[in-house]
Amino acid sequence: MKKFAVIALAAVLSMTMLTGCGNSKKAAEATTEVKEETVDYSKGLNADGTLEGVKASDYVTVCDYSSLKIAKKDIEVSDSDVQSQIDSILSNYKKQVTDRKVKKGDVVNIDYTGTIDGKEFDGGSATGANLTIGSGTFIDGFEDQLIGKKPGETIQVKVTFPKDYTNADVAGKDAVFETKINYIEEEQKLTDQFVKENLADSYGVTSAKEMKKKIKEEIYKSNKTDYIWNHMIEKSTFKEIPDQLINDRIDVLVDGLKAELKSSNYSLKDYLSAYGIEDEDTLREQYKSSCESTVKVFLVADAIAAEKKIAVTDDDIKEYFNGEDTAQYEKLYAKPYLNRVVLNDLVLKEIEKTTTVK
Repeated sequence: MKKFAVIALAAVLSMTMLTGCGNSKKAAEATTEVKEETVDYSKGLNADGTLEGVKASDYVTVCDYSSLKIAKKDIEVSDSDVQSQIDSILSNYKKQVTDRKVKKGDVVNIDYTGTIDGKEFDGGSATGANLTIGSGTFIDGFEDQLIGKKPGETIQVKVTFPKDYTNADVAGKDAVFETKINYIEEEQKLTDQFVKENLADSYGVTSAKEMKKKIKEEIYKSNKTDYIWNHMIEKSTFKEIPDQLINDRIDVLVDGLKAELKSSNYSLKDYLSAYGIEDEDTLREQYKSSCESTVKVFLVADAIAAEKKIAVTDDDIKEYFNGEDTAQYEKLYAKPYLNRVVLNDLVLKEIEKTTTVK
């Protein structure tokens, strides 16, 4: 059978954006459920958040940023950008529907137990699995047999594994999956009522119109931030960066992924198999380029901070998180990481002082 569930990198990458080019407080909020002992987010950082063991100016000559000009078209936000972000937010607020029949395109939550000749086989059972009907995620014929059924029903799904199936033990054999439909997942719609009930506290808005405006502003800010850091990396001159600096960032990414997978009852082996990645070394190699860019951002920020005598205070951290209690973030990420995030932000603001958008 094809892989039943695929764990996306989104959650893990969102938290690494906090370390690099982003200023997303939501990234921290999204990962507070990952136990702090599993990931050392502050690895390779001094107490003040700067890179450990190096002097930034030894590795980077920062470009002139005194009159940076950005073309408005390069960071403008489209309606599709806003809608994509809305869809992403709404995906976290799905309804569990049990009073209608399953149709093509539905996401259903199911329990199933697979048997061949009356005996269960390895990898053929799961509890609480989500399946999009019509996606072709499961073996041919499986999903179609759920159409027209209702949550609460148990169906004997009969299928035949392909003769060339990767698992030789089941290839070409007939199987029966006793499948219970728990519920149908439905997306919410962005209405004024939904915003008031679910988003008012975290976004400070009370209507769908305000929410769309807020999202557009956040995307614009993110686009501008990314543009500035990319410009600083491209125009600055770097000497060869020590491997350890890059490897530290890769470690954080990999450990973060492992923790995120563990929280969803998956292993790194499951993830690598689902994405066709040979092994952990291959995964680390895939992360290398983005982590090198992150280190370059850190070096630029550290060099400017040293030149401008910019240092992070507790008040800076509190302001960054809009005055809220940051104890949960410090527990999860540790103080050096928070200092890193806020230092990047303070340096960004220094660059923005002489940046124009036209």
